[in-house]
Amino acid sequence: MNGIKENNKPSRIHIILLILVTIVFILSAIKTKSSYLVWLLETFPVFIGVTILIFTYKKFRFTNFVYILNLIQIIIILIGAHYTYGEVPLFNWIKEVYGLSRNHYDRIVHLVQGIIFAFIVREILIRKLKLKKGIILGILVICVCLSISAFYELIEWGVCSILGESADAFIGFQGDKWDTHWDMLWALTGAVITVSIFYKVHDKYISKLEKRFK
Repeated sequence: MNGIKENNKPSRIHIILLILVTIVFILSAIKTKSSYLVWLLETFPVFIGVTILIFTYKKFRFTNFVYILNLIQIIIILIGAHYTYGEVPLFNWIKEVYGLSRNHYDRIVHLVQGIIFAFIVREILIRKLKLKKGIILGILVICVCLSISAFYELIEWGVCSILGESADAFIGFQGDKWDTHWDMLWALTGAVITVSIFYKVHDKYISKLEKRFK
């Protein structure tokens, strides 16, 4: 597919990654620090994302680099889902030690999501749509990532409107009225970092994959 003769047999590393995702998912669900409703809301994007990756696996496989990054992103999200983003212990400790106004774990999550989503989007645009590498590609990647971030914030707004106060832990504003804007800014920053700094690393993995299946 896409000029690459994809092998339909699952790779060992992909099976291992799926097993790790399952283990982390189970651990995240054990004795959650908030309600299971909040946990379900926080983990729903992970469930959707993993499901899409599984069902599209035979038609389009990402580089192992991107799959590993996806695992990292999933772990970060599931940690936040277990504790809720505003109560992750390490970042509560950082908040107390440095006298910060809030727990900044969610900021890190959005930054990482911006970085990793940029790799995902970039690989699809290069390998599936055959777009040329360059400035225009980078701009498109950034725009798509920012759109995804904004769309997720709209989902949060919708959930908050429906559930009211019971959605407070899910939204995680922590009293910051600019929380939504900060989340999108950090996601944007992450995407910019990927297309301006790490794109050469990504290109190497794409080239290796293309040579392997030529």
